[in-house]
Amino acid sequence: MWLLSTDRAELHHFPFPNAVAGGYAVLSHTWGNREQTFQDTQALRERCVRTGENPRDLSSNKVRESCILAERHGYKWIWNDTCCIDKTSSTELSEAINSMFVWYSFAEVCFAYLGDVDSNCQLDAPGSAFRTARWHTRGWTLQELISPFLVIFVSGDWKIIGEKQELAPLLEEITGVRRQVLMGEMHYSVPSIAERMSWASQRNTTRVEDEAYCLMGLFNVNMPTIYGEGRQAFQRLQQEIMKQSIDTSLFAWDDWVTSLADGATPMELQPLHRTFKLSSFRIFYLLADSPTGFFNKRFGRGVRYTPSVSDPLQPYLDWQWEMNAEKVAPEKRAYREFGPFGRIELPKFSFTHYGVECRFPIIESDGLTIVVLLCDTGREHLGLLLCPSNDPIQDPSRKKYYAAYSFLTPDLTWAQPFRLISLGSDFYNLTLHLNGAVKTVTAEWRDIFISDSPPPIEKLKDVTPSFRCFPLHSIKPAPPFRFPHWLVGRLTQMGLPLRSLKVSNYPVPEEPLRVAADFIDTVEAERVFVLLGTCMQSRTPTHWARALVSFKDTGSYYHADYQHRCSVHHITAWPDWAKSFGDARRTVRLSFSRYTLAPEHTLVVHVELEGSVYDAMKKRRNVDFPSRKALGLTPEARDVGPGVLSPLSHVTHPRTAAQDSAGAISDRTSREPRTRRARG
Repeated sequence: MWLLSTDRAELHHFPFPNAVAGGYAVLSHTWGNREQTFQDTQALRERCVRTGENPRDLSSNKVRESCILAERHGYKWIWNDTCCIDKTSSTELSEAINSMFVWYSFAEVCFAYLGDVDSNCQLDAPGSAFRTARWHTRGWTLQELISPFLVIFVSGDWKIIGEKQELAPLLEEITGVRRQVLMGEMHYSVPSIAERMSWASQRNTTRVEDEAYCLMGLFNVNMPTIYGEGRQAFQRLQQEIMKQSIDTSLFAWDDWVTSLADGATPMELQPLHRTFKLSSFRIFYLLADSPTGFFNKRFGRGVRYTPSVSDPLQPYLDWQWEMNAEKVAPEKRAYREFGPFGRIELPKFSFTHYGVECRFPIIESDGLTIVVLLCDTGREHLGLLLCPSNDPIQDPSRKKYYAAYSFLTPDLTWAQPFRLISLGSDFYNLTLHLNGAVKTVTAEWRDIFISDSPPPIEKLKDVTPSFRCFPLHSIKPAPPFRFPHWLVGRLTQMGLPLRSLKVSNYPVPEEPLRVAADFIDTVEAERVFVLLGTCMQSRTPTHWARALVSFKDTGSYYHADYQHRCSVHHITAWPDWAKSFGDARRTVRLSFSRYTLAPEHTLVVHVELEGSVYDAMKKRRNVDFPSRKALGLTPEARDVGPGVLSPLSHVTHPRTAAQDSAGAISDRTSREPRTRRARG
């Protein structure tokens, strides 16, 4: 690893941490737009060899000040990830990422530079700059908080504002990491996999692969770094964890973890046998798509692995049974010596081309198949609901299942998929709350196959904007609207992926076209609903647009009002073809420009998100939305009026007088199935 000399900011290589005599410091920080690189640092050194200057004096402010701070504390060496890794070498980059956690743990001190926190900040004040510092929201800084024993927080003007151990209670509030871990009283590997994942669930990385790479040290995993693999990196991380641990809390994820008894009242739910597009429902797979799936306010510290809990009320391992044998009634003692599911076993799982082959205690009751996950919340044990696979090609001798099961409310208004279900508080008398009654159920060890993740083609479809936008962009000779792929990708990066894009009334003659684009953040329950269409008020179709915002109830727009008001929603009437929707907390600004390849037909959609809620989301995910003007996409006047389709549009049929008088687009939701999905 390369380290900087604190007196001259010159790079020197050391093969391992112990080779650094006198120890070294590390700098933890969030990256800005222009950081000093490895190549910049080497170039400064070469220049100063000729001029006799000190390279530290010519270095960036962050490099210079961090060197001075470390030198002031008596350290000759400091590590800074911006300039101590040659990122042009994929081999060196992979080696650095795989060894980074170790280098942090061997550091004598870690200086955590919070550039957006002032030195006179009251750290524990509600909404303080320290509480909301960007440093707490980044993926890589999690290991930089946990791994070093001594972490000193430094303000934007390079003054010390506190240490990790003294601030542990406040840091626990901000980050969710136990204060015992922060104070060194508990090793970071003691909390369950699910709890450690929850620490990262609200953090973000610039590169999607780094969601996994930044967690390798926290789970003692080493694997090649392959930038460009996307979310497959997090799948590989979980697979590596499964090779090393039998902690089944890895599968106990999803923000909708609930008991049917206290969730949607089980007496009102009936099983729904329905084919879902499973690639859009990541909860139907055994492995999570990203750390965000482990965010859960309901269970506080999260889910724990029952066999690792030294609690006499939850016996599972041999020594626990023997220790508590005298507390068991004689008539039940023999049963308890064999455990709750027959003979003593621990879960097993291995990857195959057919899914994950698992050995778990399985419950079969009331048409439901439930895996006993051997996990609990401290109050209740958890089971994983399964639904039989509907894949057209299956091995009859090896039944395959998906994780999660869907229920339909009696009024047929919506379908709710559940992943986890409460099994009660007594490990030896597991219970289900069904149809308003509590039923005792039993489980037995069985081998079972569970689908781990979408097949490769579905993964590709899930992340490819062209696939999502195909229903609109494929309209011939040219679509009336176009969503730029980069914009869809930017919204996805912010956490608002395009969950669905529906095009109605095409190619039905004499009908206006309607487009519904649904961008949903299932973790924070935020939603942006963009409605686009063509108006047939006149004989020449005209563009119109609306935007709706929602939060908490992500299903409220499945029966949205698709009507529009010509005087308000016609793009022709908007100054500079731009209009804002929403309120001060959530503002969606829609603007349009002509598509250069089909200027007579197509308007390009541009979206800007503003307001306090969206600003916070953008800050956490390091995303910005440049204005249409900044992109050089201002509308241009042409022969056809702004927002008016030419006669070559997909709509060429004249309207009747009755149709002209109707004006607005008809809402056909009454003719569509009423079943809706709560998560998009």
